[in-house]
Amino acid sequence: MLVRHDQRPVHVALYSGIVMERDAISKSFLWKLRLLQRLRDRGYPVEVTGFTQGSDYEDRDIRVTPHVGSLLRERRFEEADIHVFEYGMWYELFNALFLIDRPSLVIDHNTTPPELVSDPVVELACERAIRERHNFHLASRIATVSEFTRDLLVEMGLGSSPITVIHLPPNNADVEPRHRAFADPSSGRLIRLLFVGRLVDAKGVDDLIAAMERLWERDPDLHLTLAGSIRFSQPDVVAMVERVLAEHEASGRLTLVRDASDEEIADLYGESDLFVMPSHHEGYCVPIVEAFRSGCFVVGSDAANIPTVMGGLGSVFPTGDAVALARRIDEFASRVRTSRTAGIPLDLPTSRGDMPLPSWRDAVDRHLRDYSLANFEKKFLRIVEELSPESQDRTPGWLTGAVATPDHSLRSA
Repeated sequence: MLVRHDQRPVHVALYSGIVMERDAISKSFLWKLRLLQRLRDRGYPVEVTGFTQGSDYEDRDIRVTPHVGSLLRERRFEEADIHVFEYGMWYELFNALFLIDRPSLVIDHNTTPPELVSDPVVELACERAIRERHNFHLASRIATVSEFTRDLLVEMGLGSSPITVIHLPPNNADVEPRHRAFADPSSGRLIRLLFVGRLVDAKGVDDLIAAMERLWERDPDLHLTLAGSIRFSQPDVVAMVERVLAEHEASGRLTLVRDASDEEIADLYGESDLFVMPSHHEGYCVPIVEAFRSGCFVVGSDAANIPTVMGGLGSVFPTGDAVALARRIDEFASRVRTSRTAGIPLDLPTSRGDMPLPSWRDAVDRHLRDYSLANFEKKFLRIVEELSPESQDRTPGWLTGAVATPDHSLRSA
């Protein structure tokens, strides 16, 4: 596509309460920042500035602005043509939505229900985040990361103009996936399970530990790895996991990986047979996308967006039911072991019904197309094009045409 270097660039301002490592909303902010920086550096007529109240990233385009007063003194705030707000927890910079007279986009990541939060301070923050969603009506456009959240906003009366769903890509989308053939007979009876996420009550970590304790009584060949960001975890839940870890240290049945990098997480997925997500609430759930991308089967609760992001390609159990969770894990393990020892084709117990392994891989590939980095970038850029100041020099697709490439698939696994 021909790029006109003499065009006035469209300046996009991005906002997030924080921009920190291992934070999902921060990652969404960073995907957009990196995309617009890449286009700018390739000569496309775009400019970008990120505003946040706190960050541990060093980047010349990220401005730490603690409050709206400091934001108003920023020249790039005044120059911005489009304002894009990430929203999950309320933050003061979100009040800039009341002050701008140019196009704006709010991207809703959902908020954990207050009743699922044990910390009183966080509980109050969640209540405020939910209450102040009504201010979304000030935005030119609204997008969500999931169908579940879109439907909640429509119920609130915020769907007068179409709400775009922009699925987040896997955090390790720029890392080559490591595939594990879980039907490989050389693994014997060993089944490797993985959980990735914050160690908090709302993630159902205690349900998973309870299910594993039941299973370990008769099946010592199940190994569970918990990979969590300690920075964003509950101290009491971390302490509980560490107690259980000490009890099973000699057997090696349980491993805790603290604050792993994207590369390390990719390795963990690649080494695992089964990914387990016992959460009591998920507005999206990036780890399920990551697990599918790496060839893991998934067992997940029926909470919020989890069944949607699974697409019927995993096994679902009732939220909070540790006994049912243990049954789903046992069913998967039994089928895999039978396939390994008898050398027979593996049928996976999905919500769509039993599915032969090759058919499951094909179905996962199709499902993940809507969760790819390329799809995320195109949907976001399409909205930027639509909100950009009118110009006769800009042809349709002047930004979206810059994005190519499907992500890695399971077909080579």
